[in-house]
Amino acid sequence: MKRLIFFITIFCVAATVVAGFKAKVIKSKKPQQFHTHIVVSRITFAADLLLDGKDQKDFFYKELTPCNVIALRLAIFNDSPGEVVMPVNGIQLTGPDGKEILLIDPETVAQAVLQGFIVSSDTDQPPVQVTRTKRVGDPRIDKTDPNYDPRLDPTNPSYDPADPRNRGYDRGTYGTHRPNVGVVLNPSAGKYNAISGQLIAKDFADKAHSEDPILPSMMRDRFLYFRMAERPTSINGFELHLPRGRGMDQAVSLKF
Repeated sequence: MKRLIFFITIFCVAATVVAGFKAKVIKSKKPQQFHTHIVVSRITFAADLLLDGKDQKDFFYKELTPCNVIALRLAIFNDSPGEVVMPVNGIQLTGPDGKEILLIDPETVAQAVLQGFIVSSDTDQPPVQVTRTKRVGDPRIDKTDPNYDPRLDPTNPSYDPADPRNRGYDRGTYGTHRPNVGVVLNPSAGKYNAISGQLIAKDFADKAHSEDPILPSMMRDRFLYFRMAERPTSINGFELHLPRGRGMDQAVSLKF
């Protein structure tokens, strides 16, 4: 009986920890159901361009457009006899004006979404450059903020270093991997706890394309993230350029 109570307690604690976030599943569909598709050397490429926030929320916990980010869903169906490896860093997306829209990594997207950053749209800056909006620091240590908590303010005599919020993920994980990205002090303005924030970041990474081989008779349906400040009302005129790679004898272009 005690063992049963123990396991129930552990389950309840775990459920409470992750209750703030649940990953959304990508439902598979046929190539013909995408915005655009093309078959090259028995490999089918199909893509959806997600410009609107409401479409992005079908796959991610939050809209990306407020952070100047759009997502592109790319599915690769490998019906060739060999494995396929797509060089992700060589992928290009051009807009209706013919200008390149820069690819950004999932870690930068996660940090921007969790912290309320806007990814810079300046093409002269590195693609991981982000700019902060609204609040500079944690509102809980801002004496002028109604959410001020003296136990989290190192300058206050009531500061409590033993408080779990003063250690761990919030101060030690984010901001250490990318230049010009601030530390996450209060992920999602307090809506999600630290562990939920980690799960959200992992979800962005898990749903991003990688250069892992796609074996024969297999497929990969994942996302690419691009920074874009001004979004047209239509996907018409966009073009995705995929470079040559292992099993891909020629470059591929998908027109929207």
